[in-house]
Amino acid sequence: MNAHLILIAILIIYPIIIWGIFRRARVSHGRIRGLCLKFSLLTGSLIYLFGALECYFYNFVAISDGFGQTKMHQNWRERYGVIPTNSLGMRDEEPVQSSKPAMYVVGDSFAAGHGINNYQNRFANILETRLKHQWDLILLAKGGWGTQKQLEVYAEVSNKRDDSQGLLIWQYYINDIDDSGQFVGLTRPSIYLGAPRFLKPIVDNYHFANFLYWGVFRAVYAQELGQQYLAYLEKCFSDQAVWEHHRGQLQQVIDLQHRSEVTTVKEMPADRKLIVVVYPNLKDIPTTRRLSDKVADFFESQGVDVVNIADLLLDYSAEEITVNVFDGHANEMANGVLAEHLYQRFFSSP
Repeated sequence: MNAHLILIAILIIYPIIIWGIFRRARVSHGRIRGLCLKFSLLTGSLIYLFGALECYFYNFVAISDGFGQTKMHQNWRERYGVIPTNSLGMRDEEPVQSSKPAMYVVGDSFAAGHGINNYQNRFANILETRLKHQWDLILLAKGGWGTQKQLEVYAEVSNKRDDSQGLLIWQYYINDIDDSGQFVGLTRPSIYLGAPRFLKPIVDNYHFANFLYWGVFRAVYAQELGQQYLAYLEKCFSDQAVWEHHRGQLQQVIDLQHRSEVTTVKEMPADRKLIVVVYPNLKDIPTTRRLSDKVADFFESQGVDVVNIADLLLDYSAEEITVNVFDGHANEMANGVLAEHLYQRFFSSP
C-alpha cells in the first residue's frame, strides 16, 4: 500500500479511535483520565505535525544532494534534473546540425548541471549564449559517467554527424579515475547511503523523515565518508598501474583531435580544437588539487589547452561556488565564472 495513503488513513482514523477508546473505556474523572487525555493529545499533535511537514516536504522541498539518493533530490530531479530531455537522452534542447561549427561539451554531472535548476545556467549554455549561438552545441554529459563512458558516447554521436571540425570541451572530475582503479582491482569504499532496518520503512517512504534522517546523518558521518573516498582516489592516482591505465584513456581524449574515425566524411580528417576543463573537489580545493593538477599537467604536457578549476576558483569559499551544503557540484556562479573565462581566453579575439 502507498505510504502516503497509510499516513492519510492514520490522520483520519486516529481521532475516531481515541473517541471510541474514551467512550468505551469510561475512564473515570481524575488523574488517570487527565494523563490519558494529555497523552492522546500529544500523540495526535505529533502525528498531525508530521503529516503537515510531510505534505510540505513532498510538495515544496526540491534540493539536490551530491549522492543523489535522498527524497529531496528525487524531487529536484523530477522537477529540474531531467528537464528538458532530448533524443540523445541528455538534459538539453534537441541538438541541430546546420552549417555552423559544432561545439561538443562532454563530461559528467558537472557538465550536466547537477544541482542547477535552470539548465541554461550551465557553463556550456552560458558560453553558447555568449557566442550568440554561432555554434551548434552538442552536450554529452550525465552524472556517474567516467572517461571510458564519455569516450564511447562521444564516438557514437559524433560518428553520426558530418562535422569534421569545430570545438571539443572535455570536462574532467577527479573521480573519473574510478573505473581504472576498479579495473586494476582496487576496492572502492561504498558510498551507498542506507538507513538501519528498523527505520528504513519510514526513512525510505516519507520525505520529511528522509530529510531529517539524512540531515543528521551527514552532519555526523559525511566527513568520514568523504575522507574514505578521497583516500581511495589518492590511492588510485598514486598507484602506477591505475595511472597507466587511466593515462591511456586520457590519451584517447587527446587523440580525438585528429582521428578520422570520428567523422563520416572519410576524405576529410577530423580537426577539432580541444579544451580540457579539470575539476578538483570544490568543497576542498587546497587538498584535492594535487590530484586534479596531475591530470591538468598531463594534458598540458601534450600541448592541450587546459582550464584548471583549482586555479580559477581558488580564491572563492566553498559556499560561494557549490550548490548547497549537501551538494558539492558547481553552482550557477561557478558555471558563470568558467563560461566567461572560456569566452575571454578562447573566443574574445580572432
